[in-house]
Amino acid sequence: MYYSKIEGRGAFSKKFSTGGKSGIKERAFGNRPYTACKPRQPGAAFYLEGNTYMLQLTVKSPLSFRWNPQPPQWQLCGVETGQKAAHIGNLPFVIGRAAGCQLVLPDSEEFRRTTSRWHCHIIEKDDLCLIADGTFELIPETGALKPSVSGTFHNGRRIKTPELIKPGDTITVGPWEFSVEDAAAVNIDAALKLLQSGKRSIINPKSFKSRAGYRHLHELLAELAGFDNVEDSLAHILAFAAQKMPSAEVLAILLEGRGGSPVVRLAWQRDQGRIADFQSSSSLLEKLRVKETFLLESSISDPSASQKMKNITSALLAPLWSGRNRLGVLYLDNRGKGGSFTDEDLYLCSALGSIISLQLMTEKQVFLGKLEDKLKQYFSSNVVQRLIEDAGAGKQPELKAAEKTAAVLFVDMTGFAEFCRAHKPQAVSELLTPYFRLMSECIHRHGGYVDKFIGDAVMGVFEAAGAEDTPQAGAACALRAARAARDMIKVWRGWAGTRYGGGRPLRAGINTGRVMIGNIGFPGRMEYTALGDAVNLALRLQKLAPPDGIAVTGAMAPSLKKEFTCESAGVRSLQGSGEVEVWYIPCAE
Repeated sequence: MYYSKIEGRGAFSKKFSTGGKSGIKERAFGNRPYTACKPRQPGAAFYLEGNTYMLQLTVKSPLSFRWNPQPPQWQLCGVETGQKAAHIGNLPFVIGRAAGCQLVLPDSEEFRRTTSRWHCHIIEKDDLCLIADGTFELIPETGALKPSVSGTFHNGRRIKTPELIKPGDTITVGPWEFSVEDAAAVNIDAALKLLQSGKRSIINPKSFKSRAGYRHLHELLAELAGFDNVEDSLAHILAFAAQKMPSAEVLAILLEGRGGSPVVRLAWQRDQGRIADFQSSSSLLEKLRVKETFLLESSISDPSASQKMKNITSALLAPLWSGRNRLGVLYLDNRGKGGSFTDEDLYLCSALGSIISLQLMTEKQVFLGKLEDKLKQYFSSNVVQRLIEDAGAGKQPELKAAEKTAAVLFVDMTGFAEFCRAHKPQAVSELLTPYFRLMSECIHRHGGYVDKFIGDAVMGVFEAAGAEDTPQAGAACALRAARAARDMIKVWRGWAGTRYGGGRPLRAGINTGRVMIGNIGFPGRMEYTALGDAVNLALRLQKLAPPDGIAVTGAMAPSLKKEFTCESAGVRSLQGSGEVEVWYIPCAE
C-alpha cells in the first residue's frame, strides 16, 4: 500500500493520487501541527469499519493487558496473564496513568518521572487514526493542552504533531513500547458450515485417554486461584487451552442469549489474546445440537477447498451446563494450523467446559448475592425473593401493582421546620443523613422496606406474605411495624440526645389495610410504592401522635396490647377518613 505524507500546521492536508493526477484537500484540524497519511486506494482504511476501529496495541512478555469491563478500559500489567493485545475501541483512546484513561499505565514514584497521567491519545480524523502527545482535553487551570512529561515516540521518533498510525508501527510511552497491529474480525460461520456435515467423535468415559486428557487440570486450577475476578479467570482458561492444544487457534465462550442468539462472553486467538470483533450465526450453531462434548472433522477431501477455509478441518465444542440448563458453548477451531484436534484434546476440552461452567455459576451467585443485599434496602423480603428467582432464571423482573394486606408506617421529627429556619442547609443535611440511615435500619430489621422520604418524614411498608387478606395477616404486619417504630424512637433518642440541643422527639403513625403495591407511573418514570386509603390514614395518625409516641387505630390496638401499652385517645374526626378511634402507644422511658 502506498502512502504519501504531508506535514503542516493549522490545517489538515492530505495528498492523494488517482489516475496519475494529484491534488491537495484541506481540512480544519484545530490549531495543532500534525503529520498525516492517507491510503491510496478508496476503502483501504483497514482500521475503520463502520464506527469500529480495527487496530490493536500489542506488548511483549512479561508485559500483558487486563480488561476491566466496568469502567470499560484496559490496564497494562507487569505480569503474564495471556492477554497480549488491547483493542482500540471508541476514540479518543487516551493512554496514561489516570484512572479514567482507556489504557491505564502502571503508577509508581518511578513511573511518574517518565509517564504522565494523560500521556498521549489516539484520535480519528477523516477515517484516519492518529497518535498525538499530551492531553486530549484542555487543562482547566491553564485552559490549554498539556504535553507529556517525556514525550511520545512513534517508530522511535518523538512526535511533535499528530501522526497517522498503521499496522507495523511502534508507539513508545515512557518505558513502555507498544506494537500497532490489525485487529481483523473473526467469523466462525464458514467453519460451522464446513464442519456441520463432518464426522463427529464423542467421549468414551472408559478410555484411558479420558484420564490422560485431565492430567493438566491440577496446573490450571492452581493458577486460577491467583485471579480475583471471573473475567481474568476465563481469559486464562482460554489462554491455557491454546497453550495445551496445539491445534486450537480460535477459542470462544458463547452464552445463551435472549431470543436464541449467542452472546460472545469472551473470544480468544492464539498469540493475540482477546478478539474484539467475533461473529457467529445462532442458526448454524443450533444445527450442531451441542448437548455433549464432541470433536468435529470436516468431510471435505479436496485440500484446495479446505485451504480456502484457512485450513479449518476440525473443531471442538463443549456445552456449558448449570444443572439441566445450558449456559452456552465452548468453541475451538484449528484455522491456520492445518493440524487436527486429537482425542486427548477432546477430553481436555470437556474438562475445561466444566471449569468454565463453574466459573460462570460462581459469578452468577456472587452477582445475585450482591443484588439481593441491594434490593433488601428497597423491598420487602418476599419481593426480593421473587426478583432474585426471576433474575436467576433469566426472566425479566416484573413488579406489577397488586392489592395486598400491609401495615403502613409514617414517622417524622417534631419541630423540623423550625430547625430548618434556624440552621444553614449544611446543618440540615448533617441532621437528616444519620436520621434517614437509622430509620431505614429499623424498618429493614423488622421485615419492612422504605417506600419514600418526604422532607423529614419516612414512609415504611410491611407487607403480608403473598396476597392474603386475613385478620392474622394484618395483625402480624401491625406488630412488625410497631416494633420498628419503637426502635426508631429509642435509637434516635440515643443518637440525638447530646446533639442539636437534646435532639428532636419523633412521632409515628401506623395503619393496616388493603393497599395497591407495585410499580406505579408511566414508562418514563416508575416508582415502586403503596397507594390506598390505608396509606392516607397512616399519615394522618402520624400527625396526631404525641412526641416519642405512636398513634394507631382502635382496630389495631387488640393485636398490640400483649406487647405494648396502649392508651385510648378517643374518637377523632380525620379529614378524608371520617370518625376514627385513635390509640396512643407511649415510647418515652
